[in-house]
Amino acid sequence: MAEASALLWVDDADALAHLAEQIRGAEVGALDTEGNGMYAWRERVCLLQLSIPGLDAIVDVLAVDPAPLASWLADPACVKIMHAADNDVVALRRDFGLTVTNLFDTLLAVRLLGRPQRGLADLLTSELGVETDKRWQRFDWSKRPLPAEAIAYARTDTRHLASLRERLMPHIVDSGHLELFEHACERITRLQARARSFDEHSWARIGARELDDEARSVLAAMVVLREALARENDRAPYRIIGDAGLLAIAVARPSSRAELSRIAGVGGPLAHRYAERVLQTIAHARTAPPPPWPGRAPRAPAAFLRRLDALRTWRRDHAAALGVEADIVLSKDALTGIAEAAPGDLDALRACDALDDWELARFGPALLECLARPR
Repeated sequence: MAEASALLWVDDADALAHLAEQIRGAEVGALDTEGNGMYAWRERVCLLQLSIPGLDAIVDVLAVDPAPLASWLADPACVKIMHAADNDVVALRRDFGLTVTNLFDTLLAVRLLGRPQRGLADLLTSELGVETDKRWQRFDWSKRPLPAEAIAYARTDTRHLASLRERLMPHIVDSGHLELFEHACERITRLQARARSFDEHSWARIGARELDDEARSVLAAMVVLREALARENDRAPYRIIGDAGLLAIAVARPSSRAELSRIAGVGGPLAHRYAERVLQTIAHARTAPPPPWPGRAPRAPAAFLRRLDALRTWRRDHAAALGVEADIVLSKDALTGIAEAAPGDLDALRACDALDDWELARFGPALLECLARPR
């Protein structure tokens, strides 16, 4: 159980400077972020929570740039405890250019140990007897002011992580996989953000098989319009209109504001503020040729697929021998990169840049042996 600690709310430069001074030299700290990805088109970090012994801090990163925390976050001498750090690491790098080093990921720890509980709330209950209010897991963290209950929930996400690490670490050491765990954590700290992409063929997965050609044209056009409106208003596409509403519009094909407003699932802004754009989109789509069904992605070369299958089998068997999940051993991207390069020796394996130095030394010879076997 975490000891009593003070709460510091940080929303200006002075408070942030004070926090940076407080955490300087802290050997262990817990970290988390809260974002608005469920609500906005441009996902962004809204809160940064940080706990060290005796202090819990919540930084309103919509009000103040967390750059003064960069040196501590990047200090390899300081352990940063996080749960399911993948998204947080990527978001901090994407939004602020911040790098996290010396990570201890509690989700990765329980996965390595084969524990059934994976969510932080369940872990805190099972390991520490701490109950959390799950209602706030789907909250829009860009809202201000934040309710006191939301702040309390955000604080809970970090204040008990050090105690959780203390419970899990001895089991990791006893498993004999500490080095593998530390490397898997380090691999997370190198994750990069991927550019957002729009799938122009997503209409094909919204009940389009039941539509006639004209309705299919309307559905495809409305999917494009929804994405445009989501981008313009910085709202998640489903908050503009859900898939069921798009399908209803495609079936009804309204030609007036009144008809549009009567369709279930069409909210106020779409039926009023953007009604003309919607109606123009529908009218144009009704006279346009139906969009072609998306074709299947071209099949990868057979030799590549054989190599990839062999590498996956090796990873599965090696992970089973260790008693861990396969992706803890090597990532899917690493296997794909090796299969594409088809290296014949260690120099070629190093040159394909699919493995880091630790992975190359630990797994390189076995991977080359796997690739050399007749298939």
